[in-house]
Parts: sequence; structure tokens; C-alpha cells
Amino acid sequence: MRALFDQLIRKPIKIMTIGPCCSEPSKAVSGVGYHWNLITMNYGAVSPTLSNRNLYPYFYRTYMSAAEFNLVQVRLMREYGWQRVASIHELWEVFSSTVDNLLTLLKEDNITIIGAESFQENPSNQVKVLKIKDAKIVVLNTYEGMARRVFCEAYKAGLTGKGYVWMIIAWYTEGWWAKQDDSINCTPAEMTEAVRGYLCIDSTLLGDPKDNTIANINSGDFLAFYEERLQWPEYRDFTNNVYAPFGYDAAWAVALTLNKSAEILKTKRFADNTIRRLEDFNYDDVEMGRMFFDLLAETDFIGATGPVSFRTGDRVGITQIFQLQDNCRPGWQYFDGACYVTPSLALEHQMAANYCQSLDAYVSPLQGEELLEHLRNEDVLGPLFWLGDDDSVTCQSMDVMSQTMVEKNCFEEINFVCEKQAQLLQHLVALYDVKNDIMDWKDSVIWPDGEVPLDHTPPPVIVHVMKYSSPITFYSMCTLSGVGLILALAFLGFNIKFKDQRTIKMSSPYLNNLIILGGILIYFWVVTFGLDTHLLSKEAFKVICHIRNWLLCLGFVLAFGAMFSKTWRVYRVVTLKTPQRIVISDRQLFAMVAILVAVDVVILTVWEIVDPMKVATYDLQPEIALSDLEDSSEVREIIQPYFNYCSCNNMLYFFSALCVYKGLLLIFGTFLAWETRKVAIPALNDSKYIGMSVYNVVILSSIGAAVSLIIYDDPPLLFIFTGTLVIFCTTVTLIVIFVPKVISVYKYPEGKPVTTMASQGGSIDPKQTLHDAEEKRRLREKMVKLEEAIRKAVNSGSLECLKESMGATVIDPENTNSTTDRV
Repeated sequence: MRALFDQLIRKPIKIMTIGPCCSEPSKAVSGVGYHWNLITMNYGAVSPTLSNRNLYPYFYRTYMSAAEFNLVQVRLMREYGWQRVASIHELWEVFSSTVDNLLTLLKEDNITIIGAESFQENPSNQVKVLKIKDAKIVVLNTYEGMARRVFCEAYKAGLTGKGYVWMIIAWYTEGWWAKQDDSINCTPAEMTEAVRGYLCIDSTLLGDPKDNTIANINSGDFLAFYEERLQWPEYRDFTNNVYAPFGYDAAWAVALTLNKSAEILKTKRFADNTIRRLEDFNYDDVEMGRMFFDLLAETDFIGATGPVSFRTGDRVGITQIFQLQDNCRPGWQYFDGACYVTPSLALEHQMAANYCQSLDAYVSPLQGEELLEHLRNEDVLGPLFWLGDDDSVTCQSMDVMSQTMVEKNCFEEINFVCEKQAQLLQHLVALYDVKNDIMDWKDSVIWPDGEVPLDHTPPPVIVHVMKYSSPITFYSMCTLSGVGLILALAFLGFNIKFKDQRTIKMSSPYLNNLIILGGILIYFWVVTFGLDTHLLSKEAFKVICHIRNWLLCLGFVLAFGAMFSKTWRVYRVVTLKTPQRIVISDRQLFAMVAILVAVDVVILTVWEIVDPMKVATYDLQPEIALSDLEDSSEVREIIQPYFNYCSCNNMLYFFSALCVYKGLLLIFGTFLAWETRKVAIPALNDSKYIGMSVYNVVILSSIGAAVSLIIYDDPPLLFIFTGTLVIFCTTVTLIVIFVPKVISVYKYPEGKPVTTMASQGGSIDPKQTLHDAEEKRRLREKMVKLEEAIRKAVNSGSLECLKESMGATVIDPENTNSTTDRV
């Protein structure tokens, strides 16, 4: 401000001011200069606040406002379809006003702002907030030093690299991220990875060399003249400044305005009816100040920085869009991460190496088809090129046409290529005409994997994976069931063949057949239990759901119902004390089994009608697959395992009814087995074997139910466990019941001698045998009573009367015990 006032009080009177460069001083100069009717022409300030005509009515600039850069950023967001963006900025007015303008533009364009973070010293917390909000597209507004801190924190938070886009200011110094900075704790390599791929926007520093400027020179000529002037002795203390072209255009804008004003003033009369000249301007001349302002707004010319025009004081021109990517300096060719240059001269091998070394490069080993194709089209002296590898004895070269190695004399002069590693450079990818909203792409933006990043973490792809038993498991269980089925059929064949054999006939062979039939149905159930929608269609699996219930229920009731009915017959004959002969035929036992089956049929039929089985899907615990990004925790895929099973709306009630019914049947069977355990007719009484079978079923079923609750969500394991348990139970039951019969038949083909049987020959009716056993029991009771009567007679002296009534002779009263024994 002191410099401004010094100029104001000195002669001659100033008409306009050029500068200062930065935003904050420009606000002070423009805010005060307006009161002196002075126009401020700026060439470096970017703050959008300076566009406020209420605060800075006479402000112009040739460097584009940050608000114009915001327009470019919004244009890029539309270009790539980004609808969610975030912002983070340093707490300075120039950045705060820029972000305010950006948020307004985003809102007008219906782009969601998911976060607008600001900080003063440490950006760590703000970066973490952006990570939490799933920010993918981030606009950064800070000074260079703080930008390093932001990128370092973003790198540590996993907010850089593949899947993220950062837009920053372009006026940082070259290689700004690699500068020594004690305020960050990231290595140079980490910083390089953090900043790789960012986009930055800047005003066009130099116009198209094909276009002549208002001074009848092109931008290249201007740059040459500028660098030449810097060599003059009076300018040796000055350095190259990127804002110089904008200052040059600012001077031209002022000159053109004054030139046009001079012509207008020749004929223009002001309010006091006077004609004035430029030199008549004073700081109180509002009319002339306004005229300069209006004429400056109409200025339109080609300057060193390209087309120059103004809109409400702000420069309207061409902006540049850069991307930080691996690239090469001008004059070098980029191929696959390396830079190459082919000198237009042929040299000896060592001279070629020295030449490349002077360029901070080395003689290329000529690897890569793209490079070789380029060399084939180069205008060089012959097809031979030195190779970078040599063993100090022979010098290798390559014929790029035939791609063959050729040994050459090291002192021959042939072509060579210099190679060096590509470096991160801000590479121009597009020009944007803000005034006409035209995007001119100059090169491709390089995205990792060639995919444009999304503005959000994509919802994980849910991959449904059916969990089912492997073919090996299924066929193994089918094999076990098949073995059990063969065993059951063998017992069935045995039972039919020897049904008239005494031992088999006494055990009711037709009821035994029902036991075997029940086992066969259960073996088939195991096979159906392993079927699922991996092997069958849903429609076929639905049919299997119905078949399963019938197989298991009928198989169980046939097997155990037949066993329990046989035991019930023994129980009735043995426990019912009556003088009459008790006859329980097999037909009655079949009727009992039929009643038990009918109960099952009724329950299952009602179930089928009221609430038929259907195929349901059970989703298991999802398995998360992380993205393939290095050090990334983003979920890209969720594996949703599931399995199909049989279910219905009232499954619990019907299943409970069956379980209660079967449980009562087991309890009843256990009771019968216990009550008949002492009946010593093995051919008739299977109570011991039934007890063993019930014991196996109850114990193994309890274990199976408990374990099934744990492994219910693992169908293959559940199939293996349940199938094995059922096969084991069924097989053990059949073996326990029928193996003793098989042994007895083959050991005693004519029937095992039984002391309780009648001694008469011929076939023995099992009903008659039961009756004989009961008769024997009654005779034993009579003998006990007779012995008691004899003792009383001896003791009372009435032995003679007892003898006459018994028709027997008692030899000696002293020998009563022996006589009693004989009786």
C-alpha cells in the first residue's frame, strides 16, 4: 500500500495500475485504487473474491481466476460421469473463496458434495474423514508445502492410487512432491506413488506457436526475446518467471485500451460539455475512469498466452489440463516406461556411451517391439545399432530389420539409441475453451488398468455359490446305502427261503419281512437326502422333498412297528394270567402294524394337503473377497454361499407331531422289551434284540440331533454325518435281529432243540408253544401248593388221610422231604 500511495502522490498522474501479482496485495490495491478511479490490471491473482464487483469494481486480470478452474473441474466431472466429489483446502481466503465457488457450481450441476474439509496445520483428521465418507474424487486447494502433507496423509490412509482421482493447483514448482520436507513422514518413493496420476488445471502459459500475437510475433518468439532480455546486464538479477507472459498480455490490454480511448476522446464530450485528452485525467474523473473500464471489458486480442478477453473483469481464455504421469522431456520418445532418443550421428561404441552419459542416459539394449518398429522408420545411417551390453572384448550390435545380433569392431561408427528411465511429469492431456465450453483432447488420460475410476466404492458384486455335496461324497454314501440294501435283500431272501424252518417260522417270518422292508425304505431315504438342486432341477427336487418324508416315516414305522408287535404278542401271552388258551395270530399283528402305518399316512396326507413341501433357500455366512488393489480393504466381491432345502410354512408343527408319535412308539417298544426280557424262548422273543435296537436308535438319534444343530449350515457335512448315522443304525438293527437267526438255521437245520417245547415230532405251531409254556407255569404253581399241603399234613398227623386221597404210600414220616420231592 505504501508503494501505491507513493505512486499516487508523484507526478505524472497514473491512469491504471498493473499488479501486484498475488491475491492478497491485489485486494488491497484494487479496493483502494477504485476511490482514485484507477483500474487495477492484474496478471497473477487467482482468488475468486476479486471477481466481486461490489468490493473490487475496477479489477481486471489476465491470469484466470480459480473460479474459471472450477468450471474446468466441473466439466471434467461431467466428462467422466462423476456425481460424488469431495473437497479439502487450507484455511486461506484465496482457497476458501475458491471452494465456495466450486460448491456453488457443483450444486448447480446436481453433483453431490460428500465433504468439504478444511484445515490450518495438520490435515490428518480431515483426510481420515474423507476416507470414511468414501471420497474417490477429491479437489485439493492448498499451497505447495501443505499439499505434500495432504498427499502423505492420504497415502497412509489408502486414499491414493488406483480408484482415486485428485485435482490440484498447477502452479506448484516442478517436482514439488519430492522436495525435502521435515513435516512429513513419507519416503520419496511413497510420495511418488501418492501423487502419481493427479490432474491439475492452469491457464495457458503460452499460446499456440502457429498464431501471431498482437505484436506480430508468436509465443515462441516472445519466449526467445524474454530469455534474451534476461541475459542483459541490467536484468541479470532477475529470474525466469512463469507469470511473465501474463504480465506481457496485461501491458498490451492496458495499451490497447488507452489507444482506443485516445481515439474516442477526440470526439467524445463529457457531462460538462468538454473534450478531454488522456493527459487530462485526474483521480476525481469518474467519467473517464468509467470509460476506461468499459473499453477494457471490450478488449479482445491474441496475446502471448493465447486469446485474451474479459468477462466481468476475469480473463476468459484457454485452460490447460495436465496429468502427472511417466513421460519424457521434449525431444525424447516414450516407450513402455522408458525414454529414448536417436541421435542423428553415428559413433564408435565408447563414444556413443559417452554421448548418452552426457544426457544422463545409457546406450539402449533395444528391447521392445514398439521401439524396434520406431527405429525401422527412423531416417538413420543403415539398420545397425549398438547394443547397450558389451563385454569389453567384442561389441554387439543389432540389425533392427532382421532383429539379429551382429558382432562389430568397436571402433566402427554406427547408429545408437540413448535410453533412460521415464520420470513423473505434468503431461498436457487437454485444452479447454472456457468461453465456448469446448474440450480439445491432446492425449489420453492414463487410468490404472485402463478403467475410469468410479466416484464411489461400487457395491460389492454378490456371487451366489451353491453349497452341495461333492460327487465323491454323494456316490460314496450311495455305495454305503447300496451295501446296506444288498444286506437287507440278502436277509429278505434268507427269510423267504427258510420261512418253514422251525426257528424262522416261530419268529413270524412275514413280520420279519416288514422289518426288512422298513430298512430298505430307510436306505433309499439316505440316497434322496443327498440329492439337491445341483443334481436336480428345482421341480424334480420338490418331488424328492415329498418322497423323503414318506420314505423315512414309513420305513421307521414298518421296521419298528413289526418288531414291537411281535414283542407285544409275547407280552400278552406271558403276562395275562387266565385259564383259557390265548391265541394271537400274525393277522392281528399285521393289523397292529397297519394301524401304525395309517397314523403316519394320515399325518403325512394332511401335511401334503394343508402345507405341501416346497424348495427354500438358506443363505449362509457371506465370505468377503477384498479388491485386488495392493494394501486395499475395499470389498469388491461377496461370495454368498447358499443351499436349497425342503421346507414349508408349518414345518415345525408337522415335524413335531411325527417326532412325538415316533417317540411314544419307541417308549412303548422299550417298555415291551423290558417286560419280556426274561421269557426264555429265543425263537419267539426278540425283546433283547429290540432293546439293543431301540438303545442304538435313541442314543444315536440324540447324538445326531445335537450334532445336526451345529452343522446344519454345512450340507455336505450334514449329509455325511446324518447318512452315516442312519445307515449304521439301520444296518445294526438288521444284523442284531437276523444274524442270530442265520446262525441258528445253519447250525441247526432241523431247528434248535428247546426244552420248553413239546417233545412231539412234527412242526410246532408258535401259538401252541406259547400255550405250553403257560401250562408249565401253572403246573409249577400247583406243585408249590401241593408241597405246602404235604408239609401241613405231616405236621398235623393226618398223613394217612392224605395218602388215601393221593393214592400214594409214605414210607416214613422222617423222610417227608424226600417224599415231597418225589411228589
